[in-house]
Amino acid sequence: MKRSKATLLVFLSSMLLVGAALADLGGPPIGGPGFDMPYPGMMAERMADYLDLDDTQRDAVQNIMRAAQPEMDALREQLRENREALESLAADDPEVQNIAISNGELATEGTLLFVRVRGEIDAVLTDEQRVKLAEFKAQKQDRREHRKGRR
Repeated sequence: MKRSKATLLVFLSSMLLVGAALADLGGPPIGGPGFDMPYPGMMAERMADYLDLDDTQRDAVQNIMRAAQPEMDALREQLRENREALESLAADDPEVQNIAISNGELATEGTLLFVRVRGEIDAVLTDEQRVKLAEFKAQKQDRREHRKGRR
């Protein structure tokens, strides 16, 4: 039972990392390919349509996403390796703590990567597009808070 809890924690932390990376693009906070969540390229296209980006802006956003892809892949791979390692460990194995620490570091790296990419994309947007994106984020936050109130 304890081992499955540790595995679940690693899985949830990896999903939070992915969710954080995509949250501002309008995707669900948890999921991934195979969980009815579009791939990052689809998310960028959805954002581009919503903000009415011109071709130059679309190319710039694609280039930003493409440049960040190796870092995202490396983080995802390390999380996968950590998850697999946890599956073979007993809950009281001291290595579980090292993996948990590693996952925390990976979450930090993922957050910093997300903020950097978001900043690079923000620099491509016009003032009007930034306002539209801020309004979208505010509406999304309102929906989140409304859902929390119903529970």
